[in-house]
Amino acid sequence: AEAEAEAEAEAEAGNHLDWTAKQGRILTDGGNALHYYSQENGFPFSPEELPHHYLELGVTHSILGNWARERRRRRLEDSGQTTAKRRSSPPPTLALSHGTRAVILQSSPIIGAWDRPLFAGKWEHSTDAEEIVYNIQTGTLFVDLRIPRSKPTGAWEKLGCIDRNPRKILESMSDRDLRLYARQHVFGGYSMLTMEATNPKRPLCTRHHCIDWNYVHGKPRSRPNKWYIESKNSNTGPADTWKEWSYSTDKNAQCYYFERWQRMKGDENGEGFLLAMRKKNDDQNDGILVAVGNHFNYVLGRQWNGREKAYCDASNLVELVDSAIDDSDRDTAISHLTLDGGHGTISSGWKVDCSIQPWNHGTRVFQIIGGGGTTIRVMGDGTDYFSWNVVIGDTSWEICECSVDSAKELENLLSRTEKNCNQSRL
Repeated sequence: AEAEAEAEAEAEAGNHLDWTAKQGRILTDGGNALHYYSQENGFPFSPEELPHHYLELGVTHSILGNWARERRRRRLEDSGQTTAKRRSSPPPTLALSHGTRAVILQSSPIIGAWDRPLFAGKWEHSTDAEEIVYNIQTGTLFVDLRIPRSKPTGAWEKLGCIDRNPRKILESMSDRDLRLYARQHVFGGYSMLTMEATNPKRPLCTRHHCIDWNYVHGKPRSRPNKWYIESKNSNTGPADTWKEWSYSTDKNAQCYYFERWQRMKGDENGEGFLLAMRKKNDDQNDGILVAVGNHFNYVLGRQWNGREKAYCDASNLVELVDSAIDDSDRDTAISHLTLDGGHGTISSGWKVDCSIQPWNHGTRVFQIIGGGGTTIRVMGDGTDYFSWNVVIGDTSWEICECSVDSAKELENLLSRTEKNCNQSRL
C-alpha cells in the first residue's frame, strides 16, 4: 500500500511538472503558432503588437499610462462629462502591419472577473478541474492568475511560519519543490481592444504585458497575444460567457485554440466598483492591483539580489529554473520565482484566498504589496483620479482607472476590514 501511494504521488508530480508544457502545447498548436503568425500565412504583425515589446524597451509606464489617459478623455467627451469642446475627429486607430487600420474601442465587453471552464487546442484540453483561474479585466489593466490544482498548496501554506520574506521561504524549499513551484502562472498588463473593418462584429484584444511569470529577460514572446472576443448573446445585460479565439488560423483556416470564460459571482457584471492601480515608475519593482465588483487580483515583480546568472538556452521561466537547478544555481532560480500574484475578495477585508505564494492565504493584500507597511492613504482633490497619489505602506501607486468619485472615498474603501465591510456598496 505504501509503495502504491508513493507511485501515485510520483505520477501526480509528473503530471504537475508537465502542466506548463501542456498549456503551451494547447496555446501554440504544438509550437506551430509562430508559423501561423506570418506573412506567408496571411497574418503578419508589427513589433508593437508583441506582448513584451514595451517591456523590453522599459517604457510600459509611459505607454500604458498614455493609453489609459486617452481612453478616459475620450469616454468623458463621449458622455458629455467634460467642459472641453467635443472633438469632431474620428475615433483613434492603430496602424496594422498589413497596411490597414483598426479602430480602438473605448468600451469593453470583457470587463469583469472570469474563470475558465475550458481551454482547448487541436488534440489537448484542460478544464477548471485541472486549474484554478482568476482573470480580472478592467477597461485598461488586467491580472490573469492560473494555478494548477496539482500544486502541493497545503504543504506550502505552512511555510509562512518560517519567515514572511518570500526569498527566505523559497530558500527553505528543496530543489524538487522549486521545480514544482515553477509550474504555475500569473501575468498582468494592458488590454487594447480594437475592431478591424474586415471583421466588424468581433472585437479584438491585444494584451501588452508589463509583469509576466513566464517572461525571461531578452527572450520575449515572438508572436502577439491577440485574439477575437465572441460574446454569448444576452437580452438581459452583459454576457456572462464569452470565448477567446486565436486571431491567426492554421493551415485549414481554423482557429487553433479557444478559451471559454465564465463570469464569476460578485463582479457586478463589470458595471459596479472598478479599480486599476500600478506601482509608480520610481518604485523598486513593478506591481498591479485590479478590482472589479467584489474581486481583486494583484501581481508583483521579481526581487533580484545581483547574483543571478544568464541561461541563454532558456526561453521561459520553467526552462530557466530547471537549468539553474541542474547547475546547482539556486540563487538564479529563486530570484525568478520571487514574482508574486494572487486573488481575493473585498468583502473578506481584502484578504487573499488564492496565491502564487500560498503562505499568503488569509493575509490582507496591502500587507503583501505595501513593502512592509500597511498604512493606506489616498491624496488628491477633484475627480481626476490620474492626479491622485495612493500610498500603501512604503510604496506609491498611480491610478489608471477608478469608478469612485473622490480620493477620500477610495481611501475608505481600501481601508475596509472584514468587520466593517458592506458588500452591498461594492
